[in-house]
Amino acid sequence: MNVRPNFTLRGASNIQEIRSGDVIRYTYWGLSHDGVVVADSSNKSQQGRLRVIHYGTDSLISYRTIKEENVYFDLRKDSVQVISFTCATLETEIVIKRAKSRIGEQRHSIFDNMSCHFVEWAKLGMQPISQCTTFHGTLHLFNVYTWDEMKVGCIVEFPYWALNHQGVLTSFDEKKRVMTVIHYGTKGILATRTIMKETLNINLKKDSLKIYRCAKSVTPNDPDVVIANAEERVGEQNWRLGNTSWDFCLQCLFG
Repeated sequence: MNVRPNFTLRGASNIQEIRSGDVIRYTYWGLSHDGVVVADSSNKSQQGRLRVIHYGTDSLISYRTIKEENVYFDLRKDSVQVISFTCATLETEIVIKRAKSRIGEQRHSIFDNMSCHFVEWAKLGMQPISQCTTFHGTLHLFNVYTWDEMKVGCIVEFPYWALNHQGVLTSFDEKKRVMTVIHYGTKGILATRTIMKETLNINLKKDSLKIYRCAKSVTPNDPDVVIANAEERVGEQNWRLGNTSWDFCLQCLFG
């Protein structure tokens, strides 16, 4: 389990103290909630509106969607705190651009993609959600939210026949919203598993996609070598414990 970034909280006494690019914590539907402020306010009083991007919802039972909206605060009775991370943060313009890039997303998860995870991603960059230790070393797992976070020659994880599944990413096309992977696939639950090259539709606003990145101390093969290793085994039908799609991916990455 990865450690979440450390931060401090500072209470705001007037609206103008809160600046664009700030991450704030406030109460939303009776719960603690985080958002990214994306516009400065000239309001010097304790009452006013802030332009915030956050994981919002119209009701507690509705789908949560990342949205940009004006949120009204009365600091005489509402608690609004500015979150200051103790590690290095991105520049304000980049924070706002990153937050805006995810507007419309509906991938809320209580495990790794709540409002707190969203603001950390916007303010700090990609954050690992877990890690795994292999014979070759440690791999960190990240959620993929934008196309520029995808890297060919890496192992990606995605739902496949309703299960988490891994493959080697060989290419992707943002305009067509597709990615091509080589993996131990199957045409049906009971069909023979075969290493195949398959192009899959992917909507990053709605579909779960994760990517494995090696720890700094781990040296994988170059991406073109990883892809060549994977392509050499297309057509193989030797799936078994110890040679699953995950094992196949590791063999391509390090073999």
